[in-house]
Amino acid sequence: MIIDHLTEHGVMDPSRLYGSPFTDLTARGPDGLFTTEQVEELIGTLRSVKAAAEAA
Repeated sequence: MIIDHLTEHGVMDPSRLYGSPFTDLTARGPDGLFTTEQVEELIGTLRSVKAAAEAA
């Protein structure tokens, strides 16, 4: 779902991870699927993608 969103929109605000459709799998969003470390890495990656897109 994240890749689909990035493909369509180019960037994604990490807060979207805590809304539909990401909470459709688990009400806790990514926290219900991944470890805290994995969620932090995912959020960091989304922020890096956004920063790179803004710099381009």
